[in-house]
Amino acid sequence: MEIKTIVNSLVDLFFPMRCISCQEVIQPSQNLCVSCSTQLPLTYWKFDQNNLAFSQLRNLCEIENALSLLHFKHHNVTQTILHEMKYKNRPEIGIDLAYLIQLDLSNYDGIISIPLHPKRLKIRGYNQVEDFARTLAEINQINYFGDGLSRIKYHSSQVREDKAHRLENLKNTFEINPNLKAGHYILVDDVLTTGATIASAVHQFNKNSNFKISVITIACA
Repeated sequence: MEIKTIVNSLVDLFFPMRCISCQEVIQPSQNLCVSCSTQLPLTYWKFDQNNLAFSQLRNLCEIENALSLLHFKHHNVTQTILHEMKYKNRPEIGIDLAYLIQLDLSNYDGIISIPLHPKRLKIRGYNQVEDFARTLAEINQINYFGDGLSRIKYHSSQVREDKAHRLENLKNTFEINPNLKAGHYILVDDVLTTGATIASAVHQFNKNSNFKISVITIACA
């Protein structure tokens, strides 16, 4: 145990944890320094129909409520956070962000995350939004359905595609687990941009009147 403590101390000394935004040295249990934490661009939106997230989705699909935790802009701290989660396998960031959502979600039937296609999951090795979604479910003591939805069509990056093309490309991309019981579920994703991906997933639920869907994303552009 003493050897392990010494090794950990040396690692902290020569390779200290740094704030993912400003690179200031921080405690190993942290992701952001105090200054950057206080500057997180929180939306402070309610989980309802009176916010930008709902407005962006309402014309694309039928949802009950929507919420995004953070504002997203290029080169702001939100972009840095999402980049770390998506490309550097930092599940602890998603876990910490889940605790920032101060809502009582106990009346919902469960949480489902937007899945990756198996091919992309194999390449990346993880779904960056899964730990956020699972933690949100644990906090509210409701079920997390990691297999509630599957992505059956593979797409290359659509960053340069406009909304119309994204919507067309994403048609019939998702499939609902036939064992998923009817109910009101929260669909979770990392960032809401055009809304095409989320809308494509929600459309599958809209085909069955026994399902209701609300949406939570970490960020909204």
